[in-house]
Amino acid sequence: MNGARAIVARREIVERLRSRAFQVGTAIQLVAVVVVLAIAGLTGGGEETRTVALVGGASQQYAEPLRATGPALDATVETTALPDRAAAVRAVEDGDADAAVVDGREVVLEDDRDDTLAAAIQSVRRELALRDALDAAGVPADRLSAALAPEPLRVAVLDPGDSDLGTRQGIAFIAILLLYIAIFSYGMWVASGIVEEKSSRVIEVVLSAIRPRELLAGKIVGLGLLGIGQFLLVIAVGLIGANLLDAVDLPRVTAGWVALIVLWFLLGYALYACVYAVAGAIVSRQEDLQSSTGGLNMIVIAAYILSFVAIQDPEGAMMTVLSFLPPSAPMAMPARWLVTDVPTWQLVASIALTAASIAALLRLATVVYSRAALRMGPKVSLRSVLATRG
Repeated sequence: MNGARAIVARREIVERLRSRAFQVGTAIQLVAVVVVLAIAGLTGGGEETRTVALVGGASQQYAEPLRATGPALDATVETTALPDRAAAVRAVEDGDADAAVVDGREVVLEDDRDDTLAAAIQSVRRELALRDALDAAGVPADRLSAALAPEPLRVAVLDPGDSDLGTRQGIAFIAILLLYIAIFSYGMWVASGIVEEKSSRVIEVVLSAIRPRELLAGKIVGLGLLGIGQFLLVIAVGLIGANLLDAVDLPRVTAGWVALIVLWFLLGYALYACVYAVAGAIVSRQEDLQSSTGGLNMIVIAAYILSFVAIQDPEGAMMTVLSFLPPSAPMAMPARWLVTDVPTWQLVASIALTAASIAALLRLATVVYSRAALRMGPKVSLRSVLATRG
């Protein structure tokens, strides 16, 4: 980057860093990340506990076998003794117990949806009945234990599932949201910064010293560096917070995913910064900026919504197509890569298509900015700017 571009980039970074809006916005993002992680840690951390109330002496023998069923239920099973059936019914109705065993003959449930716990209790019932039968038949204690707790079968899994798929998909949703916010926000910075300079006539002074293309390039680079710094800060706080609060079990691909999402942030920012620069260059008042960026904002929002919906089926045709289209690829491809296996050639092709689009849009933005930077007054059409000989 030459001297003029470096000066402009440094100016953009310093001015934004001093901005109260930037400082407050960064603080809000960091606080939001910490709050979300804290809530996830409080609500999702730890193992589920299932409580079974036991009524009568005949039910007390269920205590130890029920606690042993915890791993199968993916929960910790606790038991509590109650004096009679009425107390057990009240405990189940009030939510103090998930089920109750009354006198070894009856299981009390609030509804018939808790079939896993009921099945575990029935399994314990069969085990106890078998133990009594074998004991009555005079089976020795060592053979009794071997019969009731045989060596488990060796399990051969032909198609192992992805144990952290849910976590990866959840992070993919967050990635799409963060990329959408970043691309939209930093793109609007470029457009609003151009309009601000035009409306205050500062651009006339600046362009007397440097060329329009140098000013535009410095602005895009400066805001991009500031944006990537803020983006990395949010990701770092999220990763550190997730580890400290034990809010989520981060998947194995976290390091590679962070590198890929940073790359796609840069590509997405460069792509949309060029188009937002065009939208800012054709108006000279902040009041007109909404009309010039309206259609572009709809494209960004549509790309976000479609990617958010399509990631629920990461191997579907919709997500595959979105990961190739330059407007949606910066959000769709990193999310798809995190959740499912993406062929290397598809990743390379998507990056190449986006990079080619950036090159074309950068050339367009440079032409439009050079010809419209000093135009004041009402909004001018893109066609009229391009028709003007520079």
